[in-house]
Amino acid sequence: MRKHSWLIVVLLLLLTACDEVQTGTPSPSGADDGAILSLPTRTLGPIVSFTPRFTATPIPSITMTPSDTPTPTLTSIPATATATTTLTPTPTVQGVIRSTENVNLRSGPGSNYEIVVSVPPGTPLGVLGIQVDSQRREWYKVAYADEDGEVQFLWIFANLVETDFKETVGLLATPPSTQPSTPARDVTGTVTPTPEPNRVEILAYCQQKNVRPDQPTTGDNVYIEWSWFVALPELMDQHLENANYEVRLDGELLDDWEPYATEVRVEAGVWIVYWFYPVGKLSAGEHTVEYRLTWDDAISDGYDQFGPGTSIESNQGNCTFNVVEP
Repeated sequence: MRKHSWLIVVLLLLLTACDEVQTGTPSPSGADDGAILSLPTRTLGPIVSFTPRFTATPIPSITMTPSDTPTPTLTSIPATATATTTLTPTPTVQGVIRSTENVNLRSGPGSNYEIVVSVPPGTPLGVLGIQVDSQRREWYKVAYADEDGEVQFLWIFANLVETDFKETVGLLATPPSTQPSTPARDVTGTVTPTPEPNRVEILAYCQQKNVRPDQPTTGDNVYIEWSWFVALPELMDQHLENANYEVRLDGELLDDWEPYATEVRVEAGVWIVYWFYPVGKLSAGEHTVEYRLTWDDAISDGYDQFGPGTSIESNQGNCTFNVVEP
């Protein structure tokens, strides 16, 4: 509104100035015609100029610069720590040998390992561990100090040691296997013949045992059988080291009988070894087996004494059987 008022004032001033110029003042009468009249000129009043009002300078708008979107990083989830089993050392437990005679300590957990030393009943031992052999028999690993104080780490059949080792370390006795026996081996690891069809076994001393022998045919494979059992496995070693078997079929010696032994087995609470000597197919008719057992040195089976200087220096028997046509 003020701007319009100023414009009106300016227009009015311009109009007033124009009127004054057009209305001249007459020359005074009687003045010389030749005189040049000087007409005053109007000085225009100052034109009011307007100082333009301050106009607001637009504030530049802020252009938002897009920020970098951070790339998500894969944060690895720490794996759950798996508890590490810490093996607790098996403590040494005291033990003592309980036997009626010397007991063998061996280089390994089994009767087929080398005998390192024989020790008397009552010998103290440090029991370190236990292991079961292929016949499911338990053997203790023991520390034995000899007369010089030297300690040896050996193995002994568990039944010969009185100790609370199992109770101390929380072990239970391993139950015997109920599965059929695998093909047998002798104490040297020799495999006995695998049972085959038409196999017939004849006990070498069937007469003394009051056993009626089978009647094989000429097509059967015949095996002569005998065995030895002991009350303790250590006693079996004594027998095997000193035994001499003389078994004859129809007068012919069955030599080289050692490879036909089985492993030591546990049956009805005793330890037993069998021999099955193959004689093949026999002719029809009567056949006789003669059996004789002697020992180089006296031994015991845990029930009696056998061999030189004892009341039983030899063991003898026989069996007669018939072979028929099929």
